[in-house]
Amino acid sequence: MSRVMRKNYIGAFLVMLFALLFQVTAFAATKYEAEVKIPVKVTLEGKKASSEDVTITMTPLDGAPAFDQTSITVNARKNETVYAEFTKTFTEPVSYKYEVKQTAGTTDAYVYDDTVYTAVVYVENDDNGGLKASIVKVYKDEDPTKKQEAAEFVNIYDPADTDPPINKVVINDAGTAPDTVKFHFTMKADDKTYPMPEGSVDGSKTIETGVGSYEFGVMEYEKAGTYTYSVVENNDGVQNFTYDDTAYTVKVVVEKVNGKLQATRTITKGSETLESITFTNHYSDGSSQNTSGGSSTTGGSGSSGGSSDSDSDSGEGSPAGVLGAVRDAVENGPVGRVLGAAREAVDNSPVGKVLGAARGAVRTGDNSFMMVSAICFITALAVLAAWSMAFVKRRMK
Repeated sequence: MSRVMRKNYIGAFLVMLFALLFQVTAFAATKYEAEVKIPVKVTLEGKKASSEDVTITMTPLDGAPAFDQTSITVNARKNETVYAEFTKTFTEPVSYKYEVKQTAGTTDAYVYDDTVYTAVVYVENDDNGGLKASIVKVYKDEDPTKKQEAAEFVNIYDPADTDPPINKVVINDAGTAPDTVKFHFTMKADDKTYPMPEGSVDGSKTIETGVGSYEFGVMEYEKAGTYTYSVVENNDGVQNFTYDDTAYTVKVVVEKVNGKLQATRTITKGSETLESITFTNHYSDGSSQNTSGGSSTTGGSGSSGGSSDSDSDSGEGSPAGVLGAVRDAVENGPVGRVLGAAREAVDNSPVGKVLGAARGAVRTGDNSFMMVSAICFITALAVLAAWSMAFVKRRMK
């Protein structure tokens, strides 16, 4: 073989070797793998929600290989959405399914999202001879029509609550109670650590009310359990009021039912179970103490009122007098009074009045005084006439 031929063969071999090495290098530069990510979102909602660690689990289905994480714990915060993701690298085309769900936390007051998601992973070859994750979707409750980009969990802070009602009743025994009077009631927890309404101090709260229906305020429960309270009325000692000394017991049983706290309230008074708390006060201003038959009347001289039978032993038709005024009637004869003066006659005898005061009374049928007066008057006229005639005769002599 000529030297020229040998050189040509060697050149061709080198070209082929270079091309082979180029292809190997190009193949080595192309990664035959695909990284798959399944995103997760966690949100806390509620006025008093606080941060909490929440765990999301991922379980392979139908023999699928596990992801790098079988569970993820995230710190969820109030009114924020926290993101996390499960990851895995595949080195061959695959089609797998996984179950994604949340593990309920330990705070009873949260209603934890119990949605179960199915994550679908589909890996295939790309145009460059590599791999790609062409489909990564999740859907709810095994329903492929509910597809979304991430497994999203929304937890809601929803404590159980109760607000014991109080009814205030005032019964007017005599008179009318003033509307301005206030009443005070105290609720006290049997344990200071029990939930209490806003404004409580050391497990006790006192409210001020008028007449009507009132409430102490809402009590919120974050944990299941049994809670007891006592409710009483404070005796403020307001004049003309009597206070209700009844002691009520409020019992609240909190349970978690179907993932949510529920409170059952019971109100008792001794062995009696009631729907609400009612305190009844009585009001009396003393106006019910009435006098009878004018017996409570008092005179200006300070004598006490009462029957007038013993005030005077005067005879028939004679009124008893005090400061010149007739006080009482005698012998069944009523005497009207105005400022202590006699208004009417007694025993058919007229009573003369001067400046409203009775001067005297005469007996019916007694005319002797009038006859004597007439005789005296005639005698005086006769004496005067005789004296006048004698006087005239002496002057004429």
